[in-house]
Amino acid sequence: MLMLKSENIPIFIGFLVWGVFSLVGFPASTFSLSYVQLLILAAPLWLIPLIWQLLDTPEWIGYLGVPFAVLLALAFYFEPSVIAALFTLPWLGLTTILAFQKLIDWRVVKSLEISHLTQLAAYLYLPIGAAWAFADRLGFRPLDFDTTIVLLTVAHFHYAGFLLPTIAAFALKNIKSRWRNRIGWLVILGIPLVAIGITTTHLNLPVCIEVAAVTIMVLGGFITGLLHCFLGWENRHQNYGKLWLIAGIALMIGMALAAGYGWRHVYLIPALSIPWMYAVHGTLNAIGFALPAVLGWAFYSKDAK
Repeated sequence: MLMLKSENIPIFIGFLVWGVFSLVGFPASTFSLSYVQLLILAAPLWLIPLIWQLLDTPEWIGYLGVPFAVLLALAFYFEPSVIAALFTLPWLGLTTILAFQKLIDWRVVKSLEISHLTQLAAYLYLPIGAAWAFADRLGFRPLDFDTTIVLLTVAHFHYAGFLLPTIAAFALKNIKSRWRNRIGWLVILGIPLVAIGITTTHLNLPVCIEVAAVTIMVLGGFITGLLHCFLGWENRHQNYGKLWLIAGIALMIGMALAAGYGWRHVYLIPALSIPWMYAVHGTLNAIGFALPAVLGWAFYSKDAK
């Protein structure tokens, strides 16, 4: 069984640590920023290490990842300070080293295959999320952003920045369509464009920049959800097919909510406030999409061997 393999021990340790932290610190409301922190920590503690097993990630990265993620988790149980920020540095260092290694590897092979480019982008975006985690725990607010935005940027680059492109790359490898390249580039470009769009709005530049950026990201994410529904329906008699269906539906709903919030400057939907977005949209992306999608691809990889 998958769970009995020795290489999965760090993942189970990470999951147990996340479970303990959740039991100890689970907030009274999902509208609390503490809830956002729990969603964020699920990524480095066990979702990302599980993804690393499915990729050509050096084994030592997998074994160091969870202990460093535990230190990152500890950082969120201190008030923002120099000490809290120091606990984030191992995760920042590890993800930065991995990003440089993947970039060097790509420069050797120079593959322009869209699934390879999408995966490379995921590795490059991950240390950005780690850097914002350092800023959040230090109490530093780049460009005078609100502390909520700083924390949500940590979530954005761990989930939309790493997990979404990685999972999209898995799907792109398993479809034959002349639209593959366009889909991949929507995913690749959407993540940084949203960050740019939010920044330009914060700096009182035209809001159309953010609206356009969100639209690109939403299209990439929504189509990724459709691909998972398509692959899931094709494999609906397999456990991984059922998981892909769940993930695809959750992602499409989550992207529809993101579109509604991103277009707030054109058509305001009062219910789509920032707390409502991270409580509902965040849960859909983390628990509804990332969890079943990662498990689905793990089971698929196991059956394909």
